[in-house]
Amino acid sequence: MKHLIILFFVFSFISASAQEDQINAILLNVKRDSTDKRCKLLFYDFYNCFESDEGQANPKMVNATLALYNYQSDPNFPNKQLALLLWNYGLAASDPEKALKWIQALNDEYKNVYGESNPLILIYKGETLEQGNHKDDAYTHFRMFLKEYPNSVIAMVNVYGMETDANVAKQYYDQLKSLHPNHWAVKNLKEK
Repeated sequence: MKHLIILFFVFSFISASAQEDQINAILLNVKRDSTDKRCKLLFYDFYNCFESDEGQANPKMVNATLALYNYQSDPNFPNKQLALLLWNYGLAASDPEKALKWIQALNDEYKNVYGESNPLILIYKGETLEQGNHKDDAYTHFRMFLKEYPNSVIAMVNVYGMETDANVAKQYYDQLKSLHPNHWAVKNLKEK
């Protein structure tokens, strides 16, 4: 049993080290171009799909996904590293601890390129924190997100879901149901 525990820790270290090496390889010799807005527009396309009433069923989601695939596979694409980091985040999404490293690297690199963060990255980071049992951090993150993007339905839904104060939760619920009754994330929302 002792050997299994040691192997687990060695494998975890190697796996984490390999992930960091993969991230570093993506960020090596990149073509950063803050004037090329295609990745920025792509990230907003994804974000707007999540904020739309249709959500992932939005027809624009297919176009955005195809563009992401094309961008991350094009060796000459400026800011390809952003597409690669987002792509790899998606591949790691089922493992929240790995996904957190990808989304943090993406957030940092997006800021390097465009000088700001992006609401899509903020959504993914908050949801990954929540999935990784970092509930307090996720709640704080989504509250900050909501201050920066007060019209974000997704941020409000997430804050509502984690809100422990019944009166505050009721205010979020009422606001969501009255202002966004047809939104995909609000339709099935149940009052606490």
